[in-house]
Amino acid sequence: MNRLIFLFVLVLTSTVNGFSQQFGGNPPSLKWNQINTDTVRVIFPVGEQKKANEIAGIVQSLARNKPNALGKGFKKISIVLQNQSTVSNAYVGLGPWRSEFLLMPEQNSFELGSIPWHKTLSLHEYRHVHQFNNFRKGLSQLFYILAGEYGLSFANGTAIPNWFWEGDAV
Repeated sequence: MNRLIFLFVLVLTSTVNGFSQQFGGNPPSLKWNQINTDTVRVIFPVGEQKKANEIAGIVQSLARNKPNALGKGFKKISIVLQNQSTVSNAYVGLGPWRSEFLLMPEQNSFELGSIPWHKTLSLHEYRHVHQFNNFRKGLSQLFYILAGEYGLSFANGTAIPNWFWEGDAV
């Protein structure tokens, strides 16, 4: 009986000092805000308000003006700004439908050009959003009906070469 009590007390005290699980490199204490418009929802950590406003403005302008339009398809996108990363990248994901911007710019500023990193990401990644919004046709539409966003991702990835996605977005 003493061993059972000892084991119970040991388990109870060892879990008191446990830490919560972290997802995506963000500490649980990180506070989030959002800007929600008719074309985009920008979800961002507290302190990134200026960048979030600029990104929302760029995306709204691109959605309104549709430069080099691929079609008239439109589906609102959520953009998550990640400022807790050491990687310089971004992506648009179909399952679930969202985009994530890793806000750490490249260390070699000569590779960036003259536009700030978050604005470059906005222009490039929203072109991918525009691509995905307009490639839900034919067999891709069928795959979307049968398997949802992951089916659409599979169909688009199979039918359209990667050089087109990136070449068109650049």
